[in-house]
Amino acid sequence: MFNLSSKDDREKLEAQIEDEINEYCVSLYDDGEHRNHLGASIIGDPCSRQLWYTFRWCKRQTFDGRMHRLFNVGNEAEPRFAKYLEGIGFKVIRLDPDTGKQFRMVGVNGHYGGSIDARLIAPERYQLNKDLVFLGEFKTNNTGSGFTKVDSEGVAKAKPRHYAQACQYGYKFDLDYCIYLIENKNDSHMYVKIFELDKNYGRLLEKKADDIINSPTPPARISENRSYFECQYCHYEHLCFDDEKVEKNCRSCKFAQPVADGQWHCHRWQAIIPSDAIKVGCDFHSSINEI
Repeated sequence: MFNLSSKDDREKLEAQIEDEINEYCVSLYDDGEHRNHLGASIIGDPCSRQLWYTFRWCKRQTFDGRMHRLFNVGNEAEPRFAKYLEGIGFKVIRLDPDTGKQFRMVGVNGHYGGSIDARLIAPERYQLNKDLVFLGEFKTNNTGSGFTKVDSEGVAKAKPRHYAQACQYGYKFDLDYCIYLIENKNDSHMYVKIFELDKNYGRLLEKKADDIINSPTPPARISENRSYFECQYCHYEHLCFDDEKVEKNCRSCKFAQPVADGQWHCHRWQAIIPSDAIKVGCDFHSSINEI
């Protein structure tokens, strides 16, 4: 029972409401699952071992309510960006007419993929090739995460992860140019960047994904020095350098191998692993991180 005439009680109630909202946001946005596929959105990250740990479900990363709200800002911004472009005459195609869902690319036997934000067709007044279709990529960022560098340095240098993602989509969907919109979460400032998509880079990224997905052992570290910048802030630091145990599931087990149609085969049981069983593993689990 709170006495609202008491400043202390009001502050206690404020804190309780804030805590409960944060807990609710975790349950609202976090489904408690690992991602099934290795995503095009992260394939540009420099450390293949980090990506391999992610794909192999070695250690799930969790976030508090504030971080989930922050991540969701970008998702909620996409329809708004589409509205802006439609408002100035662009044709914005966000859904595949054959599926009613986002345009999705799939590779490496169904274990690699991603979804584009939109296909864009410019208004006639720009006098562009009438058959030209742009990739549309919509991002949000805060000032401290390199937003201003997008304008001064370009997307490829300032946001290499975003650039890699776009080039992969250019390669898979045969698109030549990207219209990239990024909005500052702090003050709603927006940059619009148009850049050519490097399809050969996209092809190499899919080869990188193939190597990671089909590697039965951890790829080489980005550095053998754990004080290296990328390693200091890596979620998998203790898996990589110490003896931290992997999560128990089939994908983190030596007996499991990714096969066609996004499925997994168990060499111990000589069978395709049911999707529900993958999440829990069995009593014969043997850590894939032991090399």
